[in-house]
Amino acid sequence: MPTRRHWRKSSSASPAGASATSMGRPSLLALFEVKRFLADRGALAFSIALPIVLFALMVGVFGGDTSFNSTAHVADLDGGDAARKLVERIEDVDGLDVRRYTEAELNDALDRSAVLTGFVIPAGFTGALESGTLAVVRVKRRGNGGDAGQITAAIVQGVADSLASEYELRRALGALVSEKVSPEQIELHTGLLLGDARRNPPVHVVSQTLNEQAEEEDILDRLLPGVIVMFLLFSVTLNAQTLIEERRNGTLERLLTTQLNTSQLFAGKFLAGVSRGMLQTIVLLVLAFVVLRIAGPVALAQSAVLALVVSAAASAIALVIATAARTEDQATWGAVFITMFMTVFGGTFFPIGDSGVLELLSRFTLNRYAIDAYEGILGETATLGDATFEMALLGGVAVVCLIVARMLFRVSSEAK
Repeated sequence: MPTRRHWRKSSSASPAGASATSMGRPSLLALFEVKRFLADRGALAFSIALPIVLFALMVGVFGGDTSFNSTAHVADLDGGDAARKLVERIEDVDGLDVRRYTEAELNDALDRSAVLTGFVIPAGFTGALESGTLAVVRVKRRGNGGDAGQITAAIVQGVADSLASEYELRRALGALVSEKVSPEQIELHTGLLLGDARRNPPVHVVSQTLNEQAEEEDILDRLLPGVIVMFLLFSVTLNAQTLIEERRNGTLERLLTTQLNTSQLFAGKFLAGVSRGMLQTIVLLVLAFVVLRIAGPVALAQSAVLALVVSAAASAIALVIATAARTEDQATWGAVFITMFMTVFGGTFFPIGDSGVLELLSRFTLNRYAIDAYEGILGETATLGDATFEMALLGGVAVVCLIVARMLFRVSSEAK
């Protein structure tokens, strides 16, 4: 009888413990799945390393600086005031650096093709400008000098012409004014006027992109969400295949011989898919924020929350495919079709217009809503609160797919 009372006392405390256990067992299963994922080099390479490499390549191809950058390789054999001014003004040109050589060093670099275009300021350059005789800057090229070399040569030509015009102006003023004005005064006032003209040029050349929408859009803010969502969807294939294989070889049935029940097993598989998706997303986000500095820490935190919702939707879709398919081939082709459809028509790498067939098809993809939300957050033009519609829709997809998958879920290949 005492034993019976003791058993009843224990059972009265069991609901809270059972609730904690029912929550903890799926989490432990998810943790085990994540550890197994981290131990699988092939899965890691596909899910984490490959997205990083792809994103780096795309940034290199599409996200580079569109302004001109080059180096002028100069050998100054004159050393005079005009030669010094010429080199300094070349350095002042945006995107253009100057590297100084002796004549022998420049010739050696050209012979080795280490330099394709070089500039030699010969001795007597300053004296020629001051006297009004012909001043020459020699351009030495390897072949045609390359596109950058030709552009640099044109820039140097323009700077040299501007400098020559200033010397011509000084001489002309000196010839026009009376002898009471000293050459030093002419030099002083001319220098002040020309210096002010250089600092505030009367003509500004402004570059404008023909597509103003593309000008405003930061391509990195689109590439990163596109890569993240695409590989989250690719993981759908892996998750579906894994569940089919475990059902075929009896792993799911053996798990039920532990203290897990069917609902806990289903929840554990869902949490495992979400955890794997979050892991690869966080790695990509942290690298992008640290290396590319695309936004601040607040945007990083908001992106992580959004990634949780997207991962949940992708994991739920994987469960629907896995529970509906009878074979690995069916799961593979089903996942590939859904993934490719969403990737191609969801605006993963290019913006979708406001009308037309593509816009209509994009409404049936996760990519469109996830990328729209990510673009605003990463571009710091919107917050997570502004993405309420997108998050609600993605969350709704996750819930509906979970309900369908749970109704179809079975642990045995023979189960009906």
